[in-house]
Amino acid sequence: MRDNDSSDRDPRNVRHDRGGFFLRPLGRTHFACIRDCFHAIRRKASPKVAKSVYRTHCMGTLSVSLVVIVAVIVVATATNARIAAEEDNPPRPSHDDPAVKRPAEQRKDESVQQRNKEMVLGKATVQSALIDRSRREILAGAQATAAASGKSVRQYSYCVSAKGEVGGAGVQQQFENVVFRTLNDARGWPRAGATFTYSADSGQCDFVVYLAQPSLMTSFSDNCSDKYSCRVGNDVIINEARWNGATERMLQAGMSLDRYRSMVINHEVGHRLGHLDNEHVCPGPQALAPLMQEQSIDLHGCAPNEWPTDSELWID
Repeated sequence: MRDNDSSDRDPRNVRHDRGGFFLRPLGRTHFACIRDCFHAIRRKASPKVAKSVYRTHCMGTLSVSLVVIVAVIVVATATNARIAAEEDNPPRPSHDDPAVKRPAEQRKDESVQQRNKEMVLGKATVQSALIDRSRREILAGAQATAAASGKSVRQYSYCVSAKGEVGGAGVQQQFENVVFRTLNDARGWPRAGATFTYSADSGQCDFVVYLAQPSLMTSFSDNCSDKYSCRVGNDVIINEARWNGATERMLQAGMSLDRYRSMVINHEVGHRLGHLDNEHVCPGPQALAPLMQEQSIDLHGCAPNEWPTDSELWID
């Protein structure tokens, strides 16, 4: 039985004796409110009661429903319009975006990638192209130095070859490039009047520069060692182990691998020009070692040096 305590009575939640029906709390749908009004009329509630029921409980619900419906329509319309606009006019990337690159930057990246690819596929392509463009200039510089040396100018032709397993065509091309650059460097034998040109015809060579597998060094002569480079007659033999690793003594003394390569080429070709090992020795602590000193074996307190000193500028 429902409690009729007046403290719990709510004008929105009462039983009307004249209408004979019970009104539920707010929160019902608008259609439920209309249904209650219809029942009030059927049960012969007075028009005043029915009108009060509708105004009190249904108008608020109707107003809220209309507001919600309008808001949903507005949001849906705006969303559809934005989607349509994006489809018709997609956003353009900004140049500030690091992922977006200007044409010049893209071309630069492609150039770098191509250059790296060439280096990976084989150093011969890159290095031969470089040497082809500068070979004449290098030789012209050597000829000018030789002419200005005041000594008799001598022109030598050399070939390049390999013996044993010393690497592919790329390694041999790199080897020839370094030989050419070193022999015609203005700091080297051109100061003694010598210039050098490469020949692919073994019958036209004054001497041959070999890159040789260490275990095959003694095949040129029993006097050669598998630890160091050697010269036998017109054969200048560069030990592949020294070419790729220099010697610990020289590296500790501060000579880089590139400098060591220049030193060993100039030293062994120096023998072909008539020089002997240790014909000059270290003049004093930290002085430049003479080129023909056996620096790979002992520096004798000198600083490593890859170029002929003034006292070595002669050709036999």
